[in-house]
Amino acid sequence: MNTIPSHVQRIDSLPRLAYVNALFIIGTLGTLITPAMLEAWAHLHWSSTQLGAVAAIELAGLALGSLSGLYWQTRWRWRQVALSSLLVAITANALCVIVKDFTAVCVLRALVGLCGGLLTALYSAVLANSRSPGHIIAVTTFIQIIVEATFMFSTASLFERLGASGLFILMAVLFAVLVPFLSFLPSAWPSTSATTQEVLQEKRSSWRAYPLLFSFIPFIAVQTGVFTFFGEFGRVAANLSVGATLHAIGISVVLSCLGSVAAYVLNDRIGLRLPIGGAVLLMIATLLGTTLGSHSAAFFTFYISLLQIGYVFLNCYLYSALIDANNLLVPAATPFSAVGSVIGASAMGYVLDRGGMMSALAWSLGSMVLTALLTMPFLRQHATRAPHPVTTS
Repeated sequence: MNTIPSHVQRIDSLPRLAYVNALFIIGTLGTLITPAMLEAWAHLHWSSTQLGAVAAIELAGLALGSLSGLYWQTRWRWRQVALSSLLVAITANALCVIVKDFTAVCVLRALVGLCGGLLTALYSAVLANSRSPGHIIAVTTFIQIIVEATFMFSTASLFERLGASGLFILMAVLFAVLVPFLSFLPSAWPSTSATTQEVLQEKRSSWRAYPLLFSFIPFIAVQTGVFTFFGEFGRVAANLSVGATLHAIGISVVLSCLGSVAAYVLNDRIGLRLPIGGAVLLMIATLLGTTLGSHSAAFFTFYISLLQIGYVFLNCYLYSALIDANNLLVPAATPFSAVGSVIGASAMGYVLDRGGMMSALAWSLGSMVLTALLTMPFLRQHATRAPHPVTTS
């Protein structure tokens, strides 16, 4: 039986996992609470186009920063990357308190997004080397939902106490809190045994990971597209008022935590095919129910809640499948998801304008079928547990 020497620590020790979760959640916070940030700039009287642009540029920076991890995750010192990212993010958020020029704010938010992407890549690297990535993803998703909901509910109070710039002050403080705890982050990509190197080489040469990576595009496109236009679905399919629709959406967001709980409990006990196949079928069924079976507010809330639960559950397992196929590609999942978000929002708006609700349903179902085609044929029956990686502290 192999033992871990006293001078090394498991990369998936609790303090390290807690810290990389904080890096990821705070690093991506700006893209999670976009509506709140837009409200912070409302007093500047920017146009909707400008507000959309400043939000999109932060998302683009996040995608670029995460994608860069494909190059540096095995080459650079992780703590140096984290420290640089945190310091730049602190400075950029603090400057957003006083800077009012649109172009300057775009530059600052692009920098925050880029730093968040680098922190996301660090999270992805730790995730890729963990013994139980499914558990970590489930916990991260659960916490993300809690943090997002907390910010959404408390933003108005924050503005009353600290003004419109209070949000950026808080974000700068959150980044700053992470700096003293850098020692919890592994110093670099884990040193591995010869056996582990053979496994990694096999994964590098395997092409089956690439369809799994591309599956994030249609999957996220469905989620983003449907979520963006939940109001339209509620109005047309269920004949709900704006208030009733928003109430249903709020309930569905809270209940979506159950998807991460289910993924955590199930983990890899029955492999990857059954959970992924089952989640795809659940989302297809709830898409049909949301569009064709939402005869009341109760039914609409029920269907969109199941849809959100299925989305969170499937998201956890798609990451697990990608890690099982090639853990070096995990940082690319974020930019691929960003592409899916852009496609989803724009495509759903287009098909709703051109063909109405039935066209939106057909597009959504087609995207879910494409997700299944890009995943199911390329999954192992059972996920391969990664060898036990270690790194010096």
